[in-house]
Amino acid sequence: MKKWWVAVAITLILTLISIYILIPSKIRISGIVFVNASINGSYRFLSDQSKWARWWHSADNPQHNGNTAFTYHGWSFSIDGHSVNTAGIRMRAGKLETNSIVNLLSFAPDSTGVLWETTLKAGNNPFNRVMQYRRAAEIKRNMTGILNNFKSFISDPKNVYGISIFRGSTTDTLLLCTKYKSKTYPTTNEIYNYLNPVKESIQRQHAQISGFPMINITRSEDNSFETQVAIPTDRLLTAKDPLFVRRMVPGNFMICEVKGGNYTINEGLKQLEYFMNDYRKTQMAIPFQSLITDRMKERDSSRWITRLYMPTRR
Repeated sequence: MKKWWVAVAITLILTLISIYILIPSKIRISGIVFVNASINGSYRFLSDQSKWARWWHSADNPQHNGNTAFTYHGWSFSIDGHSVNTAGIRMRAGKLETNSIVNLLSFAPDSTGVLWETTLKAGNNPFNRVMQYRRAAEIKRNMTGILNNFKSFISDPKNVYGISIFRGSTTDTLLLCTKYKSKTYPTTNEIYNYLNPVKESIQRQHAQISGFPMINITRSEDNSFETQVAIPTDRLLTAKDPLFVRRMVPGNFMICEVKGGNYTINEGLKQLEYFMNDYRKTQMAIPFQSLITDRMKERDSSRWITRLYMPTRR
């Protein structure tokens, strides 16, 4: 009988020793993924909780629904502050609450590491240490699942920018142009009125229009708008003021195509600028719109197709 008690005592002592050796007083938990995305784009979607619904999936994979809490395996998650390329995330499950930090590390313009870390205090009580160790394993699984959801979303540029952006060039290099200033944003009728003298000059010189009309609208410092319009031609023409000729270098462009009215077009231009900044590309000249749809014939702006061009060095 004594041998049995001795064996039990030794087992308990060894178990306690193992608990204190294998489970530290502070349990460090971390998860990491590498994403094919810029650090800036990753940061925008990670640090802004209003954007989480775009990429968040619960543990059984349904997307986030409405204004409900962001949950995963019974835990809720929320932003708890952020700084440059770093976001704090608070995690709750019942009465347990812990804060964590996500750090973004840039390895290349299109390669970012996402490191998520937190710690749990295990305490001195061996039973609490075991409980906290099990909680740490649960948090680790949650981190891994959430990070994989984020990776799947952020690695597709169309998810980040809302449009497909690609590199290309243009064959329309000979342009007949003119420009106007106005106190208000030009209407569709005004834009096509600006284009009319350009078309008439092309016709008088018996040349051919070789592509779609192009426009650029820029807000000036005095809050007026400068609208530049151009029509590509099949040969070099002559021009008298206010018309002028421009040769465009068939260089590199970041290009996207959008469908919709002025809001959609301006949003597309904004996303192109984000893309250029995120991937550290140099803008070589002003962007322009190519009017694929004749807006005088199609008055429903939701059906307008516009191709946007951003000149870039590389």
